[in-house]
Amino acid sequence: MKNKFNNFFREDIDILEEYKVMSSKNMVKLDAMENPFDLELNIKLSNSPVSAIINLNRYPDAACETIRSKLLKKYEINDKYDMIIGNGSDELIQLICLTFLKSENIILSPTPSFSMYQKISQVLGLRFEEVPLFEDFSLDINLMLKKIEELNPAVIFLAFPNNPTGNLWSKEDINLIIKKTNGVVVIDEAYGAFSGETFIKDIGKYNNLIIIKTFSKIGLAGIRLGYLFGDKYLIKQINKIRLPFNINSISQKISEISMENNVFLDKQCEQIVELRSSLINQMMKFDKIKVFDSRTNFILFKILKGSADDVFSRLLENNILIKNMSNTPRLKNCLRVTVGTKKENDIFIKSLKNLII
Repeated sequence: MKNKFNNFFREDIDILEEYKVMSSKNMVKLDAMENPFDLELNIKLSNSPVSAIINLNRYPDAACETIRSKLLKKYEINDKYDMIIGNGSDELIQLICLTFLKSENIILSPTPSFSMYQKISQVLGLRFEEVPLFEDFSLDINLMLKKIEELNPAVIFLAFPNNPTGNLWSKEDINLIIKKTNGVVVIDEAYGAFSGETFIKDIGKYNNLIIIKTFSKIGLAGIRLGYLFGDKYLIKQINKIRLPFNINSISQKISEISMENNVFLDKQCEQIVELRSSLINQMMKFDKIKVFDSRTNFILFKILKGSADDVFSRLLENNILIKNMSNTPRLKNCLRVTVGTKKENDIFIKSLKNLII
C-alpha cells in the first residue's frame, strides 16, 4: 500500500529487506553465537535497587572512562593509540562507514562474511565491493590485491575469524593487505576469544589499522558493548561522528564488573572451545553432511543429501533453533549451529542424527 510520504523514501532503502530475528521462546537456542553459560558475576541486583550502584537520574559517562582505562591496560595499548566504546560492534562498523561517507568511496570485503559490512554500507549509500572466497573459504589474496589496486578502497573489512564460515585467514596475507592499501583496514575480532589469534600486538605497526572486539561473544551479548583500537588521529575522526552517551550506565557498570572477573570469563571460553571440538567430532561421523573447521563458537555445515531448508524446519519442529544460511550467496544448503552447553549439544546431535540418517 502506497502512502503519501512514499516519494520521500530513498529507492535503494525501499528495496532492502529488514533484518529479522526469529523468536526463540521455549527453544534450544543455538542460532546467535551467544555464550550458553549463565553469568555468575558479583552483582547483587536482586537484593538492592539498581539505583544503589548506579545513578540513573544522571547521564552515563560519555567517554566510558573506567572501562576504557581497564581495556587500554589489559591490551597494553600505548599513548600513540586510542579507542572508542560502541553500542555493540554494529555501531562501530556504522561509525567507521559514516566517517568515510563520500560518494566516491568504496568499501571492500571478502564474501561470504559478516552481513553488516554490506548492509550498513548500502544503507549509507556507499559502494560495497566483494572479493569472493575460494570454495574452502580461504582468502583469494591475489584477487584481493588486484581489487585494492583497481578500486583504491577507503575501508576494507576483514573478519578474523570469519563469520559465518568460522575459519581463520593467513596472517601473512592480512599483513600484506594492510601494507598495500591506501585506506583503512578493519580487523573484526568478534570471535577472537575462541581462535587463539589476534592482531592486537600489531596495532603499533600500522597507522591505517583498526581492530574491533566485543563483549557479546564472551558472555555479555545483552549489554551490547563493543570497542575498537586504532591510531589516535584516526580515532579522533571517528569519535566526531559518535553520538554522546551511546553506552548506558547499566552496560558500563556490568562491563566494569566483568573486567574484574576475567578469569571466570576466560574459563568459559576455554569450555566452549572444548565443547566445539567435541561437537565437530560428533558431526563429522555423519556422512550426509560436510562440516567446516571452526575457530569460533559456531560451526558451519552443509547438507550433502537432502535440503537444508527441510532440516532447519524439522529441527525447529523439535524446538531447536539454529541458523539457516541457505539464502546467503555461496552458502547454498548450509546451516550454522552455535556451540551450546553439553546438554544442548547432545539434544542437537540426537535430533540431527534422526533427521539425516
